[in-house]
Amino acid sequence: MSKKSALILSLVAAVLLIFTFCHFYGGSPDETADETLAVQETTGVPAESVAPPVKAEPPPVDVSAAPPSAGFLPTEMEDPGKFAAYQQKLKEMAVCLNMQMNTLDPNVEINFDTFNQVINPDLGDIVTQTEEWTATDIRTKGGELRRIYIENAPSIEAGSSRTLKYEAFSADGTAKALPLSKEQMSNPSDALVASLEADGEVVSRSISRRIYYQNGDDLLLVEKNGRIFSFELTHDGATFRCSGADKASSFQCQCRNNP
Repeated sequence: MSKKSALILSLVAAVLLIFTFCHFYGGSPDETADETLAVQETTGVPAESVAPPVKAEPPPVDVSAAPPSAGFLPTEMEDPGKFAAYQQKLKEMAVCLNMQMNTLDPNVEINFDTFNQVINPDLGDIVTQTEEWTATDIRTKGGELRRIYIENAPSIEAGSSRTLKYEAFSADGTAKALPLSKEQMSNPSDALVASLEADGEVVSRSISRRIYYQNGDDLLLVEKNGRIFSFELTHDGATFRCSGADKASSFQCQCRNNP
């Protein structure tokens, strides 16, 4: 056999091997798309085959924010459509995650305690929870909006550590870091944080917690001024995530297949 013939046979064999591998081991884009569409059609919310985020994002700053007000019952709340929105989103969540849920009581304020009573039949009791970050927005006497952001992280040496960021925001929401020393940014004292808050009037407080349940699932929760702002739960091979949950007009959710 000539060298030319041997080369041609080698190329043909290589092509056949590549085709065989792709056919039997490669994922089919059509199958993936069909799975994504199936979730979307079942729940009525957008579906994406992506991994959930590791950390929740803080609520966007509201440059026109006023000091927070107290909560109201659904029939008295400043956003009458919020209760109906929660009813709909919880139905979508039950379908997406294949979960049994209790009914949301129309006579109670919507907060984490009442939300937890709805979602916990399949999750069980809360085992523990961790605080991931806090964000406190203040308005100075000069009208400037500032955010005091403290992120908590596990530390092998100290058990946990805190990192402080202090930012000012312009009228269009652009952030500018305010000067802090390295010592102030790393494990800031409560006295330092209190002194920063004293620079103005508190207009918003947000906190992110990760709540661990008896069945092994964990809920990533963000609360703003005592109200649920966003939440994310992975269960039975899917993830359901909502944001803007403090207002009916901004309440949006996604159901995702987990790879």
